[in-house]
Amino acid sequence: MRSLNTLVNVDVVNRSDGGVDITVGSGRALVIGDETYRLEAVSQPPTGWAGVEAGGMNITSELRGGRLVGAIEARDVNIPDYLTRLDTIAYELVNQVNTIHSGGFDQLGGTNQNFFTPLASAAGAARLIEVDPAVAADSRLIAAAGVNEAGDNTVAKTLSNLRDALVLEGNSATLIDSWSHLAFRVGRDTRAAIDGSKAQSDIVEQIDALRDAVSGVSLDEEAVQMIKFQRAYEANARFFSTVDQTLSILFSIVGR
Repeated sequence: MRSLNTLVNVDVVNRSDGGVDITVGSGRALVIGDETYRLEAVSQPPTGWAGVEAGGMNITSELRGGRLVGAIEARDVNIPDYLTRLDTIAYELVNQVNTIHSGGFDQLGGTNQNFFTPLASAAGAARLIEVDPAVAADSRLIAAAGVNEAGDNTVAKTLSNLRDALVLEGNSATLIDSWSHLAFRVGRDTRAAIDGSKAQSDIVEQIDALRDAVSGVSLDEEAVQMIKFQRAYEANARFFSTVDQTLSILFSIVGR
């Protein structure tokens, strides 16, 4: 049961015959009497990610605590939040660069050319971001000039200054700021998880010590008790030996 509780919190009810009944979530049976009930990992629509089912019912949302719930929370809450923030940064980067780049002139005198392949939405932007195929195939299509004249670098400078432009989080943060906030959030959540795990481990260790103090056997205490009884036995043996010697002497005197 201790091993099971490390995976997911369960409720245990002691029976009069010395056995236990075990339930999980909102009273879903795992062990009742001599009957056992299976939990299964089943792919759930629309993502196809696994959910926990009991008797054909999805009980993922009912589970509490343990490594299983921690993994599900990381998968369904933490990581999607990180990805959403990363996609937002990538999507804004693509739009900002394309807006500036399409207004410039390339070495061939052309204009209105995107640097990145346009994205329809922020969803999946970090995974889908890529240089426009035409620019990737011919670097002369990079629009660095603000006017159609050789040597002009107005657009290149504007693109360089984009790193300091307030374009995210309600025009209050730069692209670098938002990336730093994301990195900080990941680090903070990781540290909180590590600290929480250590705190729980300390609590479990203290509870185990209290339990062992009540029901466990301490080898040190038992050794002390054995030595104490051994010394008491030796003392009693010497006492009766002395009494026996005294009586022998007394009888020998009286017998004379």
